[in-house]
Amino acid sequence: MATKIPQDVTREDRLVGPLTLKQFLYVLGGASIIFIAYQYYALQYLFFIEFAVISIIAGTISIAFAFVKVNGRPFGLFAANAMKFWTNPKLRTWHKEPREATPAITAHGTDVKDTKTEIAERHSGKEFQTQLEKLSHLLDTGGTMKLEDADAVTSHITNLNASPSPINEAGLDVEDVLAEGE
Repeated sequence: MATKIPQDVTREDRLVGPLTLKQFLYVLGGASIIFIAYQYYALQYLFFIEFAVISIIAGTISIAFAFVKVNGRPFGLFAANAMKFWTNPKLRTWHKEPREATPAITAHGTDVKDTKTEIAERHSGKEFQTQLEKLSHLLDTGGTMKLEDADAVTSHITNLNASPSPINEAGLDVEDVLAEGE
């Protein structure tokens, strides 16, 4: 038993003749407004000009909502976006709300070193920490750097480069195995 598979699933179902349910309700709403205006005209509560204006406006709006598309989108969505554009303010302002006071980081003139003094301290063998090492540790710890941590990091960094590699001292070289096979 063969089953029919729908090919265009984005298309709305046609419920009332060639109209979708949404289109039918828009046309029905416009027709009902025109019918009510005609009843008022028949009972002589409206003049013919008033009836004609109400009928033209209601008919045009209902037909536009039912069938017109603006840039491939339904007219109802276009009208909603237009109303949102006209009613919302066009000027955006930023109101900075005061935050709780945070302790300021103070830098003294003795904290900043120039490169000549950094190089001199590195060659003299004293405990040394560059500004970049201090900054990276400050960022790694989330801004809560203690003095004892700073000393530990400084000694750890300087101890890493202190001893030469035992492989280089023994004179071991890397042998290129692929060069002999060619």
